[in-house]
Amino acid sequence: MQTWTIIGESASANGGTGSNPMLALQDLAKVTGWQQKPEGWCRGTECIPASFIGEAAHASHLSAAKVGEALGAAVATDQKHRIAVIGTRVDASSALSSGQAPEVSLLGVDGVQHGLFDGAEGKTMVVAFSSWCGCRYDLPGWNALKNELAGSSFNVVAVAIDESLADVLPWAEDIDYPVLVDTDRRFADTYGLTNVPTVFWLDEQRRIVRQPSAEFSDDQFTEIHGVASGPHLDAVRNWVLNEELPSVEDQPTAQIGELTAAQRQARTEFRLALELHRLGFLEAARARVALADQLAPDDFTIWRAGMKLIGEDPFGAEFFDRYTEWQQRHGGPLQVLESET
Repeated sequence: MQTWTIIGESASANGGTGSNPMLALQDLAKVTGWQQKPEGWCRGTECIPASFIGEAAHASHLSAAKVGEALGAAVATDQKHRIAVIGTRVDASSALSSGQAPEVSLLGVDGVQHGLFDGAEGKTMVVAFSSWCGCRYDLPGWNALKNELAGSSFNVVAVAIDESLADVLPWAEDIDYPVLVDTDRRFADTYGLTNVPTVFWLDEQRRIVRQPSAEFSDDQFTEIHGVASGPHLDAVRNWVLNEELPSVEDQPTAQIGELTAAQRQARTEFRLALELHRLGFLEAARARVALADQLAPDDFTIWRAGMKLIGEDPFGAEFFDRYTEWQQRHGGPLQVLESET
């Protein structure tokens, strides 16, 4: 019988050949990043008490569903193709809500793994974009801003929410700041990203000092999204050169990165769709994209990314019809969506 593959935040592992995917306790840390200790399951300074996990805390093998339950993470399973995905822990946004930006390791356009903050000193602006978004054209403008502020300890890091390095490379040419590629949605899920572009400001201690928002480096598409670039660019200059923090309405809220249960399940389903697509199970991938879209219809990193994944045009008429409908419901220009409560 075909072996199960269990995919987690950190890696994948053999899930056995039984009717349900089973994760060996020795693979827990590799797959999820959580280590089994006498006091419970721990990652960094955070621990889930053994008393909360119950018998599963020390069992030699656990079903993927049980691991998800213990972690408070969504699980998506494809019985036919024997793939299970364990999503991000429910309170993964806790570090974000405290204002601290988590480190994430991602593939760079140079083909090498990099930490999000490798070599960065001083203030950092993290820009999430994608090859399936017009914001791909903003990279040179962010490059110009970085060069303008050279000598002021200001860094720019771009993260592409894309399925392959090849999709990103044409847009990263002649860009002299780090461009990383989030092929497995580690960054998007850790930061609760629902939209591109999204811009984060981080101070010298890697604290988020401004509410993440949709920003652009120029005005070539302002008629479409309604966001002028000038006010944000001036605010960045004032922050870097004059230590001027954002106004009260732009300061970060406790809801940064917060996702509903449906949104978390949608992301886990989409991660399963990515894996199915990579393995050539295209119809199964299409079905998972549709399910993820149904669960989180306002998440651009799912429905617009899903269009590209299943072979539809993310710049075509169908996208603009849906985007127009989205604008009508949300009252205007593109914005970073807050989770619904």
